[in-house]
Amino acid sequence: MIRRSHVLVCVAFLLLLAACGGAEASDSPLRQGREVYGNICSACHGSNGQGGIGPALADVAKTFPSCDEHVEWITLGSDQWKIVHGDTYGANDSPIEQVMPGQGATLSAEQIKAVAAYERVFYGGMDEGTALDECGVSTPGSSE
Repeated sequence: MIRRSHVLVCVAFLLLLAACGGAEASDSPLRQGREVYGNICSACHGSNGQGGIGPALADVAKTFPSCDEHVEWITLGSDQWKIVHGDTYGANDSPIEQVMPGQGATLSAEQIKAVAAYERVFYGGMDEGTALDECGVSTPGSSE
């Protein structure tokens, strides 16, 4: 049986988190990126970025050292990328062998930047502040 005092402590903790707006704030770019990733990207790249139909994302920050290029890849997808840039992608000029659907017509620019930042932090191992800055997204309450 759960004691009433434990319930009150849990409720107080949840209220404190909501009031502080911590990392779980609904307008947090990384939270938005996680939601986009879970709803769209995870079907191919796996629920934890481990890969599946699409490649694993552990090297995403090495593949795309520039967040701008990462964002462009997500926006265009492989077919449009080929038209604009040719048959290779990333820092190592990897050949495009799989289909990456472009998300430019499906997601807003902010959602694409957020999911790129999320992938760079949680799968690519980048520092959160660096990834957010490079991807042009800011946390709530920041000056951007």
